[in-house]
Amino acid sequence: MRKILYLFIICFHFSCTHAQTFVGSWKGEVEVSGQKLLLVFNIQKDSTGKWNGTFESPMQTAQKFAINKIRIEHDSIWMDVMNIGLLYAGFLDRDKDVMKGVMKQGPFESAMILVRSENEQSGLSRKQDVFPPYSYTEEEVSFRNSAGNAFLTGSLTYPKNGGPFPAVVLVNGSGQQNRDSEVFGHRPFKVLADHLTKNGFAVLRYDDRGVGGSKGEVNLATTIDFASDANAAVDFLSKKAVVDVDKIGMIGHSEGALIAEIVASENSKVNYIALLSGPVIKGDSLLILQSYALGKAGGLSEAALQTNKANNRKLYTILSEDEPPKVLAGSLEKELIQQNNGNPLTPDMKIKLSPMMSPWFRTFLRIDPAYYLKQVKVPIFASFGGKDVQVPANENIYCLQHLHLNTTDVIIKDYPNLNHLFQNAQTGKIEEYFENSESFNEQLMDDLTKWLKLKTN
Repeated sequence: MRKILYLFIICFHFSCTHAQTFVGSWKGEVEVSGQKLLLVFNIQKDSTGKWNGTFESPMQTAQKFAINKIRIEHDSIWMDVMNIGLLYAGFLDRDKDVMKGVMKQGPFESAMILVRSENEQSGLSRKQDVFPPYSYTEEEVSFRNSAGNAFLTGSLTYPKNGGPFPAVVLVNGSGQQNRDSEVFGHRPFKVLADHLTKNGFAVLRYDDRGVGGSKGEVNLATTIDFASDANAAVDFLSKKAVVDVDKIGMIGHSEGALIAEIVASENSKVNYIALLSGPVIKGDSLLILQSYALGKAGGLSEAALQTNKANNRKLYTILSEDEPPKVLAGSLEKELIQQNNGNPLTPDMKIKLSPMMSPWFRTFLRIDPAYYLKQVKVPIFASFGGKDVQVPANENIYCLQHLHLNTTDVIIKDYPNLNHLFQNAQTGKIEEYFENSESFNEQLMDDLTKWLKLKTN
């Protein structure tokens, strides 16, 4: 199962699962033949305690289909829409408003994340989306990362007249995403590329490994491997005639910001970097902060939050040990049984353990962004959202302000009302990503563009 755009974390708090509920409208999207489809599950529980609901695919038909069978055990759910042969199996994440699972229909099978919605309306408003014809040139491109044995496809946009132009590479956050950084119907990198190109920049955005035409090892890949891809993107951009080789920079979101730091610390072709919700705190500590913020936004008590924090710290300490996978898995299971009041883990709980053993997760726990930031010698633009519950602003800003950097050309911007995706938000909770019509805050785009022009004039 692929990771969602936000940093993938796992938090076990077995004592809380019975209080969680599946009642409500759940929305998600799945890609079929290159097209993103919105799917909606409306789940109810009648006065007799029986579960029922409806399913709809509003982009295909206005018809609603009955969910014929709903089975729920603790935090896991199985749904069967017999009329169209559709099955969904998933579980509530540590944020009770997010469900992770797999959808099957005939031979088609796909991981799918569902987000609790405040209403059953299935229409989506994406006021900032961008469509052709464009006032600039868009070129389909591809390049190889020989060092990482990967082949990447993407889009290069640049003004129709003039040149060579200052240029930037856009780097996605965690999880396999397309060149537009598309999630829940939003295409923030498409919106940002459009804005920057109209302001005189060449912009390269590319599909992550395993997405679109991009190829390469995904299951065993780590942040370091994805940084290698981004490094290849910078090298590719430096060879384009429309690009001013002395004015190349990088813009990364979330884990993509960390990747920009890694590349900028090694590749002299990078002349400036912009970090959007970029982690500054070491991976394991960041995930604990993130889990706390998400749990608090989800309504967990302070006692439960502190218990989760202590439990997660124990798990991450085990995962940081240099032991063979089988030994680590055994140690994890032993610790989780203890956290589960001595009760043996169910098969469902064991399935949830597997992502923690992935090379990506174990590597991310150990990565300290400060190590790379201290080696960066180029100008830095760092922006954070005050409503961000995934890369909490206050702690990461504090850490960045107290680093002894190799550059004094640093600007830190705090946007109090923006969430992790840089949308205006009420709480910052993940379900707001879906409902929000804003894809990328215009004030941030304007501030970023002004800074980029200042650094490239």
